[in-house]
Amino acid sequence: MKTNSSNKRVGNHMKIVVIGGSGLIGKKVVNNLREEGHEVVAASPSSGVNTLTGEGLAEALAGAQVVFDVANSPTFEENASLEFFERSGRNLFAAEAVAGVRHHVALSLVGTERLLAMGYFGAKLAEEKLIKGSGIPYSIVRATQFFEFLGAIAQSATEGQMVRLPSAAFQPIAAEDVAAALTDVALGEPLNDTIEVAGPERTGLDELVRRFLRGTKDPREVITDAKARYFGVAVNDQTLVPGVNARIAPTWLEDWLSRSNAQKQTNETASAPKSSRPSPRKIALGLLLFLCGIAFATPCVSAGSAHDTSNEKSKVTLVYEHVLPNVPGKSIKGVLVEYQPGGSSPAHTHPHSAFIYATVLEGAIRSQVNNGPVMVYRAGESFSEMPGDHHGVSANASETEPARLLAVFVVDTDEKNLTTNDTK
Repeated sequence: MKTNSSNKRVGNHMKIVVIGGSGLIGKKVVNNLREEGHEVVAASPSSGVNTLTGEGLAEALAGAQVVFDVANSPTFEENASLEFFERSGRNLFAAEAVAGVRHHVALSLVGTERLLAMGYFGAKLAEEKLIKGSGIPYSIVRATQFFEFLGAIAQSATEGQMVRLPSAAFQPIAAEDVAAALTDVALGEPLNDTIEVAGPERTGLDELVRRFLRGTKDPREVITDAKARYFGVAVNDQTLVPGVNARIAPTWLEDWLSRSNAQKQTNETASAPKSSRPSPRKIALGLLLFLCGIAFATPCVSAGSAHDTSNEKSKVTLVYEHVLPNVPGKSIKGVLVEYQPGGSSPAHTHPHSAFIYATVLEGAIRSQVNNGPVMVYRAGESFSEMPGDHHGVSANASETEPARLLAVFVVDTDEKNLTTNDTK
């Protein structure tokens, strides 16, 4: 989907701020806009712009004509995601009003009002309502599910080597086509309306995932089950597909798979042999040495075992701990989580003071936070968790190979228990 040059443009050169500019869609939007010759600010907490606190917003938005909001809640839990979207939205719109922003562009999801059984979608609907009532000219782009998340859909429905899914109509889209649609909309006049974008093929959810697994050489078998659910929600032929006036993107699943597989092979070919490359575990340990030896200028020593889980096939060990000298009352603590094949940790809740960044060192980890989808993270991949998050699933994704992850906590110094097991 190319940018439509026939659209009436709001300016030849604009300053455009992309909230969530470091994410999957955000990065692609930033690149598209820069190729069009615009001044683009990729805004995120890591760049000093935080919509939840308002930090850096005024400076980032000064002189901006267009603001993208493609940021997402870090959790799927209803109350937490609602608080995220409402607080973030209010701070953002207040800053946009002061800056004189002329166009607010937001990414949402096709079928939001049909998926309210999952609380997250209620929060997205509230976000859309906030946008419409903000007084800022707007365009909302609702997209169907991305090809990039077909793996997560399969994992959420996996039982052993079987994937149980319904045959409900499904019309996913490539992330690059979503970014192209957003770019096209942003460079035109505000719609003050909602449009939908979707992939070119409408077929059964089970069939699409079956073809995805076949295309990625995944041996799991997809079983068509009318009673199976989509991330815990019952769906039908209308739930996950757009209306009749949707914009249809050009990329078919097999084309996307071909490009993805080719890119993966290119990356693997360009990589150094394993014998000359540090493993993810060595990289993480090197980071620990940096944190301990440079950032804090104190020796890094093992703090011993934090706790052993009730499952004999998993173990959690506190491997380092340091007080943060510039943040009174806070410490950084690192824990090594080791899983034997098929091992898991009990459901647990993290402290309300803890921010967590985890990196998988070996194997693959299945993780579910706050009743959201079950995700799989492999060696070298990272994920984060917010204060008070409930970890419903934390397990080795393999029945035959071990797995390890390193979790870095920023937490109150006097906090002794990094997790509280769910005993219900």
